[in-house]
Amino acid sequence: MMIPVSALVLLLDISPQDSVRKSLSLAEITPSAVLFAEMAARDGGEDALLLGRMLELSGRFNEAALYYGMALEDVRDPETEAWLEQRRTGSTPLDTVLVLQARITNKGSSTARGITLLMPLPVSHPPYQEIRILGGAFEADSGFLVCKVDSLGAGERRNLPVFIRVEQHPFTYRPISMPPGFPGLESLGGILRGIEIPASFTGRGPCLDMSRELARLATQAGFEVEVVGGLVGRGDSLIFHAWDILASGLPGMPLDPLLFKSDSLRAVGHCPTDVIPLWDLARGYELSVLYPSDQRGMEIGLRAFFLPFDPDSLGLPALLRFAAEPPGFRQDEF
Repeated sequence: MMIPVSALVLLLDISPQDSVRKSLSLAEITPSAVLFAEMAARDGGEDALLLGRMLELSGRFNEAALYYGMALEDVRDPETEAWLEQRRTGSTPLDTVLVLQARITNKGSSTARGITLLMPLPVSHPPYQEIRILGGAFEADSGFLVCKVDSLGAGERRNLPVFIRVEQHPFTYRPISMPPGFPGLESLGGILRGIEIPASFTGRGPCLDMSRELARLATQAGFEVEVVGGLVGRGDSLIFHAWDILASGLPGMPLDPLLFKSDSLRAVGHCPTDVIPLWDLARGYELSVLYPSDQRGMEIGLRAFFLPFDPDSLGLPALLRFAAEPPGFRQDEF
């Protein structure tokens, strides 16, 4: 059989890795992209990681988790090992109890009274996540979790937890096709590419400001977009993060403008279990405090961690004692 010269040159000049890149789009991870990734994986090294990534992004999560696990056996580089472990975690179903622990400290010189702490009410994100509030120091009221502190002495600090059961399985919206009558995905991609990481920002990180900017620009382009917040797993730590979701067209589909800068494919339509959406941030931040205007010096913080034991083995009073002073206090924000 005669092979055209042009085809022969193509075979020689285009590597499997290049072929993978040419087969990708925000909307779809094509079967040919996975096939070319399998070819690249035969060379080992970083090319082998490409296959796990393509399996995960195409929604073949069970295969991705198995592949990441096998790749871990041969990795010696700590950074690559951490990445593989995180991606394996994100491709595996999650069934856990989260502790959200609010901390309030009275930095003033007198007893403060009539204090109210507010969190947005965590809600489920179907079709891939179900959330249940198990209890704690907060109560649900009008879309918020509310905790009333009658008095807090000068210099006193109090830790106030809420316990949340999260059941979540990895999910993808790919292949992504916007319904008739809605702007196309290409328009969203253009908006995401145009949002830069700000030099200064209102929180500990740029994610909330970037998400609000995306919501503003996407609304102008004809999309309905909501700013949401939640947690991102980093090893044993949980980091607060903000991103966006579509409110119509493909309701719930995530768009992460900060992640888009380093990994555009995971930033659009991808719902791994190391990213845990919790609440709508349209009305403010993850934690707010209200107190009388004549009182000053209230300092608040919020942290999150996985409950390290089965909550059914203890009653709520014991859980509250544990959460009041848990080991290894750490507060992070992404």
